[in-house]
This record gives sequence, structure tokens and C-alpha cells, in this order.
Amino acid sequence: MRALQLGRRPHGESTVDLCEGCHALWLDANESVQLTPAATIALFREVSTAGAAARRPLPATMACPRCRRTLSQTQDIRHATRFSYWRCAQGHGRFTPFVQFLREKDFIRPLAPAEIERLKAHIRTVRCSGCGAPVDLARDMVCSFCRAPVEAIDPEAVAKALQTLGDAETRRQRVDVDALADAILASHRNPSGPSHARWDAANAGDLIGTGLALVVRAFAD
Repeated sequence: MRALQLGRRPHGESTVDLCEGCHALWLDANESVQLTPAATIALFREVSTAGAAARRPLPATMACPRCRRTLSQTQDIRHATRFSYWRCAQGHGRFTPFVQFLREKDFIRPLAPAEIERLKAHIRTVRCSGCGAPVDLARDMVCSFCRAPVEAIDPEAVAKALQTLGDAETRRQRVDVDALADAILASHRNPSGPSHARWDAANAGDLIGTGLALVVRAFAD
């Protein structure tokens, strides 16, 4: 895994580990909700670029890198959006596939039936963004293996999410009252302490991969 140093609320930094081979992130306890808006944007860019690498199948069971106990698959919800990850029962953190991170942060959405009908006119089979299995659009609207819906990067959703995060970061940079209060309290407690791709054939049929490829190109432009 590759360690990324990202901003954390109310102040300081978090280390998020990114695995290009697994297309996944390891976030310590509560790190996802503690990321600053700028950190979320930076992580979105990293995920968009890292997804160009070939993806390895995930093993049936995975162990926590801290305590080596088996991770438990967990269903979660944020703003009515459902996503999943594998978490450590001891609270050490969670293993989150790229696509689940994108769901959590509102960068992707399920396609509506009318959109799938239009897609059928040009493409018969797509790859599930969750597990990589083929989905026959003539027969299914969800993956028959992992039951994930057919999803796609929504350019409007991406633009809206990035704009919202950018605005939030601007407000945070003006006056972060929480950070200021925490820094003052910390200084009283410890006065001697410091002051604080390519997306070609490998992604054929993958609607998330194709969408991210367009995002990457937009970043490059």
C-alpha cells in the first residue's frame, strides 16, 4: 500500500493507505468523516488515477493490518446512499474498495431504468463496478453475483461534489473555529509540545472506469 498524507479535521493530518492492486483504501477509525474537503478532493484524484492499474480479485477473507483479526463486511449509509466496506471489530479501521469510497462521497449513482434502456442500444454487457462480474443488460439491472446496481460516474454529480467540497474548504480556510479552539486547548494541556492513466482495454465495459478516465483527462487538461 502507498501512504497518503491528507488533511484532517479539525486540524492535523491523517495517513490513508491506497492499494492500486486491490483498488482499495485502508482508513483508520473515523478517518473518512475526518477528512477535510480538500483532502477528499485530493483522495478522489488519487483514486481516479490509481484505478488505471489492473485489479486483483479480493480474497474471501481479509485480516486487519493492525491486529490480524478477520475483517467483517459492513453495510453503511450516508445521505441515503448505501455503501459497504470491511471493518476491524477492534476499531482499528476499515478496508474500502474505490467504488465504495466513490459511492460514500456521492461521485457515482445507480443508472435509472430509462438510462439503462438507452445503454442497451449500444452495449449488451457491462462489468460490475463492485466485483467485476459481467452484467447482461438484456436480463439484469443488478449484478447477479454481488447484487450491486448498474452504476456510472455522473459528470453532474462529480462537478457538484467537487464544487461543494471546494466551497467547504474555502469556508474552512477562512476561520476554522473548531481547529482554533482545539489548538488552544492542546497548548494548555501540553505547553511544551509543537504547534500545530491509462484507461483503455483494461476498463472496457466498466462504466465507473470509463467515467473516471474522462475525469482524469479533464484534470490533465
